[in-house]
Amino acid sequence: MPETRFSEESEDRLVAALCHLGAFLPFFGMLAALIIWLTQKVRSRWLGFQSLQALLFQGIAFALYYLVGFGMSVGYFVFVLPLIALSETGWGDRVQFLLVPFLFLFFGMLLLIVAATFVYYLLAGIAAVNTLRGRDYRYPLIGKLTESLTSRR
Repeated sequence: MPETRFSEESEDRLVAALCHLGAFLPFFGMLAALIIWLTQKVRSRWLGFQSLQALLFQGIAFALYYLVGFGMSVGYFVFVLPLIALSETGWGDRVQFLLVPFLFLFFGMLLLIVAATFVYYLLAGIAAVNTLRGRDYRYPLIGKLTESLTSRR
């Protein structure tokens, strides 16, 4: 079996694509992108940029996901527990008027989370395909932030 050798450029493209695909492994993908950025940013400026961009994209999405989840949990307890208390008093017939707007808001937020998750994975996949093909991909908003961070050095 003949030995297959990768050129340095094709290896960089593969590693950059794996950084972006790390989005499918929530914490471990960020860890891999961080390690690649720390070890490869001097050797390859392009790979350093792509790994930092993947790290920022995944880190910001990770933080937003948990902040929104925490906010929804707090909102649930702030609105539902008083409604339960009201239903145990003589106000039980009025609870549905308070509960319906809350349910619309809650399920609307769940729908937005599902849509945002779809867009997150779609963008990560597009980034992986583009970097594997050797194209210089920029995430919306995160690409400009990464450029400003890398141009300071």
